[in-house]
Amino acid sequence: MVSIKRKGLRYLACALVPLALYFVNVEYQTWRGEQALAATELRFETLDLALARARTSGKPVLADFSAIWCPACRRLHAEVFTDPAVQAAIRSGYELSRIDYEAPEAPAFMARYAVSGFPTLLLLDGQGRLLRRLPAGFDPAVLAAELKG
Repeated sequence: MVSIKRKGLRYLACALVPLALYFVNVEYQTWRGEQALAATELRFETLDLALARARTSGKPVLADFSAIWCPACRRLHAEVFTDPAVQAAIRSGYELSRIDYEAPEAPAFMARYAVSGFPTLLLLDGQGRLLRRLPAGFDPAVLAAELKG
């Protein structure tokens, strides 16, 4: 009987340890994503607020569809959105919005704009119409040129 209990505890431990490691990793990746966003020093608005501001300002919306735990999204934020030329282009010419994959509005956003992955960068007019898709690469000069042109 003792042997069966020990075996059961071993199986339970073998199941719980990977589960605990998974949740620790998710929290760690989320923290890293939050740090990358904070490092941009940009103000990301909800899509509704950015669209409302776009209707008033006449500027298009730069919609950043990403996931807080996504390594490629984190790299885009840390390496590209921190670039002074990219930041200047965003601040002077766009209303900036970030739509997180896990946000309640994400499924509707993905369906409306046929988004199937992240990071995805879209330019929208104040009515929410798609103007164009931007390359979500990791070269700040390319994104800065796209935003200026």
